[in-house]
Amino acid sequence: MMKENWIKSIGLDIGTSTTKFIVSHLLVREIGDRFSLPSCRIVDRKITYTSRIYTTPLKSDYEIDIDQLAELLAYEYERSQIGLQDVKAGAVIITGETARKENAQTIIHYLAERAGDFVVATAGARLEGILAGKGSGAMKRSFEVEGVVANVDIGGGTANVALFQQGKAIQTVTFHVGGRLIRLTEHGEIDYISEHLQPWLKANHFDLQAGGIVTYEQLEEICLRINESMVSYLTGSLKYEAELLLLEPPSKPMLPIHELIFSGGIGQMMTDVKPAQLKEVAKHGDMGPLLASTLKIVSPQFPVPISDAAETTRATVIGAGMQNTEVSGATVYVNESLLPIKNIPIKTIPVEDNGQWHKEAFHTRLQDAMLQAKELFDAKQDPPFAIALSKIQYCTYRMLQDLAYALYEQFTYHFPESRCMVVICESDMAKALGQALTKHCRKQPHVICIDQVDFTHGDYIDLGLPVAGEAISISIKTLAFS
Repeated sequence: MMKENWIKSIGLDIGTSTTKFIVSHLLVREIGDRFSLPSCRIVDRKITYTSRIYTTPLKSDYEIDIDQLAELLAYEYERSQIGLQDVKAGAVIITGETARKENAQTIIHYLAERAGDFVVATAGARLEGILAGKGSGAMKRSFEVEGVVANVDIGGGTANVALFQQGKAIQTVTFHVGGRLIRLTEHGEIDYISEHLQPWLKANHFDLQAGGIVTYEQLEEICLRINESMVSYLTGSLKYEAELLLLEPPSKPMLPIHELIFSGGIGQMMTDVKPAQLKEVAKHGDMGPLLASTLKIVSPQFPVPISDAAETTRATVIGAGMQNTEVSGATVYVNESLLPIKNIPIKTIPVEDNGQWHKEAFHTRLQDAMLQAKELFDAKQDPPFAIALSKIQYCTYRMLQDLAYALYEQFTYHFPESRCMVVICESDMAKALGQALTKHCRKQPHVICIDQVDFTHGDYIDLGLPVAGEAISISIKTLAFS
């Protein structure tokens, strides 16, 4: 039996400089019969409405204006002629410097209460870069070419770079490069200079101060050199103290890049005519237009081909979440008092390598996954993410005990404040693994272990209440990109 159904979906990206709203129709194909649980896949999508690009409403440099944001959403819902009850899926992602505003968590809770089953989350620089690379088409492009494709998503506060190879995100790096790092008037009066840019400016002998004046020629030279610094770092030929632009040094040396794609607001403005005077540069109150036009000049000077992005300004979240509702296995290990839990990010960790179990190799993969999770997910969220164990052909008693101890040791070391650990297994082993984990964890963290779950295409999971015996309902969610 095969069913198809079009559903309405929204996406909302609240970024450093801009906020975007999009409505999509997703074609969902449901496959199943009386002998198996139904599964869903998104097989087609159509963007049916895109909002204008708003300036992200802020009360100050440190606080999002929640009232203006609410008005913006209400207006866009009305204009797009959809009601919340009509929307079956969605994603609300708070990105860039906005995710670090003092009231970002308040915004998340506000939106979650009004967003039904949507994914509502802040995105760290690493996750934001990966999302943008998926949305821009870089991930898809990496299937088509030999070597590594790097997507450089440049917004108001940061340039988030994600490297893809054969459809997998293999490395990320983030630069303090963005259109709103210097804000100015049309007369060249400097309203603001980001503290993150100051060390690089000083090292390159640019003497700028908030309240001072900058000429067109000075600003052009700054933008040219910022872009040269960033691209030189990506291509392995560092210039102009490029390392001072890094958010933090990468955990390993940069891999050779074979193709570059630019997205984000700056990527979009690269197609515009170069501004000829300060009045044109400062039309948004910042240096964005000049940063974009100089990037267009600089990037061809390096020996890496440039490809066009499939999507630029709406790359970070151009789609929304689709749910795949299932029932977990009957032998789960669950503390009902913790349920329900919504919007838990999923981090998949292979247990075996080529069908072989090696304790030390798994420990290394697990440790790497925990380090990545600390960069990707919000440690204040509890649980911060779900550990999805894949590739288990057969689990012996000894292997189960080793798995349990490794999970306990690594999770409690990297997330010592978490009160809950969620583990998802493909195979039927949740009860035994949950019991073994609890012996190690004692009272904290509490353990939830579920099995017989297909999380292959999942980005987030909801854990519902029990539906039959110990079995609980779950909902796997994926962000749907073009």
